Order: sequence, then C-alpha cells, then structure tokens
Amino acid sequence: MYESFFQFRERPFVSTPCPQRYFPAAAIEHARQTLIRCIECSLGPGLVIGPAGTGKSLLCQSLAEKFRGAFSVAVLANSKICSRRALLQSVLFELDLPYRDLEEGELRLSLMDFLEQSGGCHPNGLLLIVDEAHTLPLRLLEEIRMITNLVRHGQPRVRLILAGGMALEERFASPKLESFNQRLAARCYLQPLTREETTNYVRSQIAAVGGDTEQLFDEAALRAIFTATDGIPRLINQVCDYALLLASVAQQRRLTAAIMEEAWADLQQLPLPFPASETAPAETNIIEFGQLRDEPAAATGGAASVAVAPVTRQDGLHDQFASTLAANTAAHTSAQLDHIERGVAAVRATDDAEYALDDFGYAAFNAVPAAAAVQAPAPRTPANPFGDGFDEEEIVLDHYASLETRGLRERPRVSSSEGRELGAALRAAEQTAPRPSLVIAEHTRAGEHTRAVELTADELESLTG
Repeated sequence: MYESFFQFRERPFVSTPCPQRYFPAAAIEHARQTLIRCIECSLGPGLVIGPAGTGKSLLCQSLAEKFRGAFSVAVLANSKICSRRALLQSVLFELDLPYRDLEEGELRLSLMDFLEQSGGCHPNGLLLIVDEAHTLPLRLLEEIRMITNLVRHGQPRVRLILAGGMALEERFASPKLESFNQRLAARCYLQPLTREETTNYVRSQIAAVGGDTEQLFDEAALRAIFTATDGIPRLINQVCDYALLLASVAQQRRLTAAIMEEAWADLQQLPLPFPASETAPAETNIIEFGQLRDEPAAATGGAASVAVAPVTRQDGLHDQFASTLAANTAAHTSAQLDHIERGVAAVRATDDAEYALDDFGYAAFNAVPAAAAVQAPAPRTPANPFGDGFDEEEIVLDHYASLETRGLRERPRVSSSEGRELGAALRAAEQTAPRPSLVIAEHTRAGEHTRAVELTADELESLTG
C-alpha cells in the first residue's frame, strides 16, 4: 500500500493486537506488572477491565507470550462460549488435547488428568487467559472457578486472568459469584492515553517500522490525532493508517492536521469532532448540513433586533457567535434605555400623563393637557337578579290528538267465526263465575270470641271508590 512510498518496512499501525508493538503507557503497564506478580506468586485470579479499544486483548497476548515457556498457556478469545461442554472443549483445544466426541464429564476428567501432570502438563501448571469474559454467563464463570480449585503441594495448578468490558465488574457483583469475587487478587482498569502518551505512541509505532516521526507528522497533526480519537489506541491506529494512505495517494510526504481531519471524516462519516485546524484555509468549499453564512442585523421599529449568526466549523465558530450575540444585545439594550429616558423627560415636562404600552412592552409616557383629563365614570347600581318577573306558562293544545283517537276507533277490524265463538265463550264464563269476596276475621283472647266479616265484590268496589 503506502509502505514503499514512505519507505517503511511494514505497516506501522495495524488493526490486530501485536505484542511486538506493545507501548508501555501508564495504565496498561501498571496492569501488566500487577498481573505478572499475581501469576508468578500465585496470588489468585486477576481481573482486567477497560473500555473498548484500550488494549485488553493486547495485554492478554503480551502475558501469554511472556509466560508461554513457564506454563501451559490457554487463551480463550476467539469465540463466544455458551455451554460448559464448549468451554471445556475450547480449553482442551488450546492445549492440543482430544476434544471431539466426548461427553461433558469425559472432557472434565480429561482436563483434570492433564492438570495432574499425568498427561504431560507443565510442572508449573496451566495459565488460563479468558478475553471478552463479560460475554460469559454466570454458570460458565462458576465453572472456571471450579477449574481453578485444583491444588497440588499447596500450589494452584491453574492461574487465571479474566479480561472484559465494564459489564464484567457488574457480573462479579452478583451474589452467585460471591465466592469467586472473594478470590480475586487484583482488579486492573485500563484507560485511554493522554495527549502526551498519544504523541509518544505514534512516534513509537513509526520508529518500529523505520520511519521518522518528526519529518512525517507536524505538531498540529499530532494534536489533531488526540482530539479526534480521545486517546483510544484502536482509533489512533485506524486514523493514522488511513491518513498515511491519503497522503501517499496525494504524493504528500508530510501529514498535516487537514489530512488527519479528512481521514477521520471519511472513516466516521460524521462532522469533525474538533474545530478547524490552524493550518486550514480561512475560506473553504466544504459546507456541512447546508449553506451556512452570517446574516447582518436588521433594525426594525427604531431599535436593533437580535440576529444570531449560525455557527460553522470552518468560519465563525463559537467566537464569532459570541461576539455577534454580544454586539446585538448591547445595541438592543441601549435602544431600550434611550426610549425610557425620553419617556421620563416627558413626564417631568407635563402635569398629567397616561400610560400605554409601546412595541417593547414597556409603559410609555404620552403627555396630555390637564383639561383633557378623563373623568371617572359614575358607579353603576348593581342589578338584583331576583327582581325580574317570570313569564306565564304557555298552554299548547294538540289539535291532532283527537284525530288520532278517532282514527283508532274507525279503523277496520278483522273478525272470524272462530274469534266470535271464542269471545262468546269467554263472556259466558265471566257471567257464571263466582264474584270474589273478602273475609276479615277478628280474634279476641279476652273472651275467646271470634268474629268474621265477609265483603262481596260490589261492597269492595264501593269501599275502594
């Protein structure tokens, strides 16, 4: 690609972890020394936690390379493990042991037999490094803890290092991992590089391939790298690698801040995360999110109106916005004060005045002659709501009700011989049926006398009206 143009032996910024390119920044070097002590002294499992791109995988690879001759090393970092059988198979695969066509119990026994040194394990035991450990379920973390329980002659046969994102620390806060959490000997936290460390990191990577950083990058470009990436090593590798490619295509042997900004914009497809560089030209044809230009303040109503100039990354920026806003606000405030002073002068020159609201929403003082003073209206007598009379009811006669009744009487009737026979039978039965009566009985206990009164139907009708 661009190696021949810049006369590099190989690409200086690679996308995969490379232990030979390890840069001893403060945070990662402290974590490395702490984990080395845990492994050598058998202090217990070590935990590495850090954001994405800060070098967790590089640290794991560096530890594996350092202890490969002293331990049997197994690094689990290439796949997401979702079962105990898959976990045991992955460990046996890293140790070059048979792992196919075996049940979970057989896999566990095979690993235990290897750790007992009957299968050729290293005398110091096994160094198990698990990268991306935050993706493991709790049951697999507990299985890993069970593997580390094997002890011989007072020394553990398995040294363990777990590396993962911030979710890994949350998993160890679970009550189910209380026993595992108590055994942790170290917790190491990785952080992004500082501005100085970012510059030194770029220089070290260029020097590792035979390049000269002082001739290749100017100071503004190095500052732009940190501003764009926030010191995350993975992003630094991406931006610098693509910037070198753009420079080789443009036949430009010195990288500037403008090239770094262009590389970041092409990679992220987003507006630049930093203001325009000092070396960028004042006028540019690049317009982001439409045409942005400054509009002059327009005066209306005898006072200056506030006109806010849009903020652009190439031209005005925040300084231009602040200066424009301050100037327009000062003009607007001055116009208001002048208007109020004129109103106060009018009050002093006139005996009477009336208040009115002007365009600004303030009370303006308009002088009027004393003789033209408005007199207060006479007080109105309150009305009595109960003094009014009520309208008489209006009687409405329905002249069509009689027509409806007469129409019902004169409507045709349908009769039959069966109906007439049934009606005659009902009338005969009604005449022959006994009339109902009511018997009222009165009992007296004094003389054991009972009196009953029977009322006929006619008497009942006369009583009930």
